[in-house]
Amino acid sequence: MVINTESVELLIKILEKDFLDEYLYDTFIRTKGVKGFLNHQNTLGQRGVEAYIKEELKRVVEDESYEDLYEFYKLKNSLKQLKLDIQYINDNSHQIIQRALKKVYKIVPKDMPIRSNIYLYCGGIDGGFTINRNNIFINYGKYLDEKEEFIKILSHEMYHSRKLPIENRALLLLRLISRENRLLFEIIGKIIEEGIACLVQHGPKLEKDDLTGNLTKRSLLLARDEFDLMNNIIIDIKSSKTNNPNSKHLNIYVIGYMIVSYVYREKGVFILDDWTVNLNFRRIIKEYIELCSRKEISSGFNNGVLEWIIK
Repeated sequence: MVINTESVELLIKILEKDFLDEYLYDTFIRTKGVKGFLNHQNTLGQRGVEAYIKEELKRVVEDESYEDLYEFYKLKNSLKQLKLDIQYINDNSHQIIQRALKKVYKIVPKDMPIRSNIYLYCGGIDGGFTINRNNIFINYGKYLDEKEEFIKILSHEMYHSRKLPIENRALLLLRLISRENRLLFEIIGKIIEEGIACLVQHGPKLEKDDLTGNLTKRSLLLARDEFDLMNNIIIDIKSSKTNNPNSKHLNIYVIGYMIVSYVYREKGVFILDDWTVNLNFRRIIKEYIELCSRKEISSGFNNGVLEWIIK
């Protein structure tokens, strides 16, 4: 594995000028890092992003006071640091990848392969994302001059890119034939997936807020609101209402990290293999509920919802 920095290197050249160089821009927009970002935006229902990026970049290079939505202006104001960072990544790519893998394999079984293409891009609100378990995209704009945080987000996305056994993927497809199972998997499955990825990234105790704002100490204190929202969404699924408008506001990182980090602290890593290897969330949820019951603390789950999830 190597870290592809081409799109950021071209962005640096674009931002160094006081006009939008069309040749540089056309080359930039065709890089794998930017194309991956654009495709990801399309899957989220955001159309016309490419034209908007061009418009925003043009305004940033021509107007020193303009602050764009993608935060290219911050990179323009920190070009010296950005160059140093990219040079460091290019010189130490192997070491960075190995440090990220070391974090991943504290949670993932050693015999589970992780082999992905890694691309850097800049822009948007995400820290990164993974496509088809073999292409990792990291929004380096969020990690400027944050070497340790960059390794942490890389480890998070590496967890998502783990190679699952073929037979386990086949069993999952069979389970998802049921509409209810499919919708439940979309909620609880994502919660556990992101919870374990956040455990890989931050460890069992959150020492520093995530730079994207998805997981913060404050949000963990207010997790009750997220659990209430989750319960309402699942109740709607159970009653065949599939279009809960609040589902897009659910912070799955907070709920997932609350559940997974607690189970990990109390029970260790092996129970997490039920999801990491087998994509089965039920045992993890059951253990979490039992732990909360023994400690006489609220699990956050509505009783009716809980019975349906772990049946």
